[in-house]
Amino acid sequence: MEIRRARAAMMETVRERSERESMGSELESSRMSRPQMRFLGRWCRLNPFISRRVRILCILCAFTLVIVVGVVVYRSGLSNMRQEIRLKCENRKEVFMSEVDNNLGASFVILGLLTSVPNVDQDTWMAFTEQTVFLRPHVKSLVYCLRVLPQQKQAVEMKYNKTMYINVNKTIVTNYAKAEEYTPVFLQSANISMFMLDIFGYPIFRSSLTQARDSGNFSLSAPYVNEGKELWRMGSFLPYYGEVDPDTLKTVEARRASCVGYVVTVLSVQEVFGSVVSRFKDPDLDISATAKVNPSLGLNAYYNCSVDANPCEVRFYGNHLKSKGLEAVGVPFSYGSLDIELQCWYNHNIRLHVLREMIAWPLLMLAMVVFCTVAVYLVLKKMSAAEIDVDKREKIHAQLRAAKLKAEAADTAKSSFLATVSHEIRTPMNGVIGMTNLLMGTDLSPQQLEYVKIAQASGNALVALISDVLDLSKIEAGRMEIETVPFDIREELDNILSLFEDKVYQKKLEISALVHDTVPQWLYGDPGRLRQVLINLVGNAIKFTKHGNIFLCVRLVDPQFFATVSSSNEQFLDLIDTRHRHNPETESADGSHNTSLQGVMAVRSNLFRARHPKMAPPRLSMKPGPLSTSACVAEWRNWKPSGSLEFDEVACVISIEDSGIGIPKFMQSRLFEPFVQADSSTSREYGGTGIGLSICQKLVRLTRGDITVESEPGEGSVFKFSLVLPTSGQRGDLRKLAFTMKRTPSDLEDERIRGIRVLLVDANPVRQEVAATYLRRVGALIEYAEDGSIALELLTRDEGPPFQAVIVDLQGMDHMTAIQLVQRLKESVVNKIPVLALSIPPESELQSELQKAGYQHIVHKPLRCNALISGLLQTLGIEVTNPSRKQNANAEMLAGKRLLVVDDNMVNRRVASSILQRNGATVVTVNGGIQAINIVKKQDADKQFDMILMDIQMPEMDGYEATRLIREWEVGKCHQCQALERIKYDYQELKECPHHRIPIVAVTADVMKGTHEMCFSAGMDDYIPKPLDQKQLQLLLQRFLEHRLVNSPNSSAK
Repeated sequence: MEIRRARAAMMETVRERSERESMGSELESSRMSRPQMRFLGRWCRLNPFISRRVRILCILCAFTLVIVVGVVVYRSGLSNMRQEIRLKCENRKEVFMSEVDNNLGASFVILGLLTSVPNVDQDTWMAFTEQTVFLRPHVKSLVYCLRVLPQQKQAVEMKYNKTMYINVNKTIVTNYAKAEEYTPVFLQSANISMFMLDIFGYPIFRSSLTQARDSGNFSLSAPYVNEGKELWRMGSFLPYYGEVDPDTLKTVEARRASCVGYVVTVLSVQEVFGSVVSRFKDPDLDISATAKVNPSLGLNAYYNCSVDANPCEVRFYGNHLKSKGLEAVGVPFSYGSLDIELQCWYNHNIRLHVLREMIAWPLLMLAMVVFCTVAVYLVLKKMSAAEIDVDKREKIHAQLRAAKLKAEAADTAKSSFLATVSHEIRTPMNGVIGMTNLLMGTDLSPQQLEYVKIAQASGNALVALISDVLDLSKIEAGRMEIETVPFDIREELDNILSLFEDKVYQKKLEISALVHDTVPQWLYGDPGRLRQVLINLVGNAIKFTKHGNIFLCVRLVDPQFFATVSSSNEQFLDLIDTRHRHNPETESADGSHNTSLQGVMAVRSNLFRARHPKMAPPRLSMKPGPLSTSACVAEWRNWKPSGSLEFDEVACVISIEDSGIGIPKFMQSRLFEPFVQADSSTSREYGGTGIGLSICQKLVRLTRGDITVESEPGEGSVFKFSLVLPTSGQRGDLRKLAFTMKRTPSDLEDERIRGIRVLLVDANPVRQEVAATYLRRVGALIEYAEDGSIALELLTRDEGPPFQAVIVDLQGMDHMTAIQLVQRLKESVVNKIPVLALSIPPESELQSELQKAGYQHIVHKPLRCNALISGLLQTLGIEVTNPSRKQNANAEMLAGKRLLVVDDNMVNRRVASSILQRNGATVVTVNGGIQAINIVKKQDADKQFDMILMDIQMPEMDGYEATRLIREWEVGKCHQCQALERIKYDYQELKECPHHRIPIVAVTADVMKGTHEMCFSAGMDDYIPKPLDQKQLQLLLQRFLEHRLVNSPNSSAK
């Protein structure tokens, strides 16, 4: 330890010594003599001034060097830029001269034609010029002119029977100043007509003709502008000396004496320059072409030049005017006898451009450094902000996910609630309506029958209200399905009118429907939803109409017009009925064109209306006015679409007009809102919930249509809606389509009616057209009479085929006028012609009086095709087989059939079993799915049930599970299915037995979306909703007997 300490002390001493020595050497080196110190002081006093001067000098030298180098570089760049402009201008000049040579080469080709064929006629000239037109794309005119001396003028005019002329301000002048010679056009190309036009009479061409004649070469005229056009042109003149030895044409006098004519071409020099410029993709370069005209030609007034200008300059091409401060480079050249100068310049200041190029790189580097600095700063700031934003977004997404889960849960709860409420309300209503149906089939007194009808109507109203609420919920949730099945819109309208017979009878209203003849018989769509909309609108019209009429009108929109606009737009229905009037929608308030969607549709409609003024038949009306006149009905009758009807879809416009109380203007905008009525007192007086019109609007818009209303208080309302329907069944459920196609429309083509001549008497042309439309459908021949006098004239005429029947509409007549009319008809006609009356149901005494007066038959309104045809046949004495309406079903329809009814509600079981027993079936009822499975398994093979009506919502085991277990039992019991399972038939497990299958039909009050699919996936064969409707049940039983249930494997519907 001591040795180490001694060694450390020694080392520390050595280190201190070395440090002291180094400091001593530095002090010695820093010591200076006195002279040195004096000099250093002076230098220190002078050094600030000297260093400042040196710095300023260096800065000045550097600045001078930079300026000198910059000036040299600037001048070099400016010289290069000017040289570049000159080279580009020279290049375009050469291309221009080449292009002109190509176009004027046709003159030499034509000269060869004149040389080889001395006596060229007009046809040869025209054929040759047409064949060589590709050689001269910019030559507008090519003619041959004779050279006529003054003493030859009269002879030439007599020879060709034409006086030479010139055209001055579009006026032909024949008496103009005499000249030393004349040059009339003798041969001309196909695009011009100027025979005997004296070209020499124009000062602008005169000098060029003289120069060409005297020089023997072609010459160009000064540029000129053709009358009525803003294009500069030049004339090219090539002399023709005939068959003369060229060696004799060495002097001017010889050439003047031998010249015979001139080949004249008119070159569109502006188009030539335009084609040349367009070849070069240089948008920064502007070009101007100027022709210099000799003042001695006397064209100063023509070019509006000063007399002192020598020469006069004419700018005949220039895509832009040169601005002040821009440098241009001129390239003069001569072509033929014309001096031309091209001026080229950049459309930007080349001095600034060169200056920018000089300082571009330093500025660019500085800009890059600044940009990178700013970019890094912004990136860092953005990353920080993005991190904060991501945190916020994650929180928002978490909130949205939670809200989405809550909304889905609420939607599921809503759907479940609606399904439960629908089932729970429809289940007792099934008992009410079913029992009233059964009760109406028993012997009841009139008062009891009336009570039962009231109870049944109340139940049906409640079921309709439930259906409306469910429909509104499905539409708002986007779960409404629109079918695509074929249907006859005329048959649908007849069926809808029949639904309101009792109501219109009670209120003494007239209701009628009119469908235009161009509407196709079969359309594809959802007839159920269309029926729902029409029933709602017609029901409202009847509800709010105390007296008058209700009129339905169906029109076809011209397919050509429908292809140009969208039917879902609100203005579509207004455009259909807009005719021959100025449409202010095409212009905005300041007079400019409206570019909105409404304006575009208005412009499209105006363009179409200019070619086809009638985009659709006029909307007819039962109210007195311009829409109920004979002229309007004639226009309706004669309307046809502008083209064929071979379109994938057509648009129809359906209007419902009534003469009710009307709707105020301020309430029409709120009319289609749910649970809103026009007036709070309306619901108290007329009833209703205010959701029918909202459902109608939503259903119509689901079919890409729209609905509008026109109404005035006290004058009634008109509801119009558009309907887009395909004309082919390429969409929709093919199974439903095949099933629906099995329906056949009413057989209206009765050969006994075809060709019968009928006289239709009605004072109202629109009402007359309603009956005429039905008669035309069955092939009857119709003539029209507005009153009894005209009818008598037509019946007693000597010419023309006789009438077989007379149809008189009694609407609008009092009973005495109706009786007098038929008596006059009977008295005036020798052959007793049968008379048919059309009327709303009269009192029994009045009907008897009318029949005694001479009306063989009275058809009650609302008018339907089948009723009208049956009444006409009976009036003619032809037997009609019209089976009476049956209140009870066929008692032998299900004879020998054993049916099982499964339902947990005793009333529902009682209703279903009673209805089925009335059809002859043997019915067994159970109150749950477990009992259904047990009773099915206990049945012998020869005594198995023929069909099972299965409720869906039941305690312990629902209908879905019961159906699946029955299908599994069928597969396990079937020996054929077991054999197929052993060989792994179709590589999958069999779920249903196709050999011994019991038809199972779902009977449920759940009408929410998806119920059909769940029933079919569980193994059920068909579906019928509660409450049981007798007509729907009859259709189901019909399908069952015909083995065409919808989901059955052996169904013919598949």
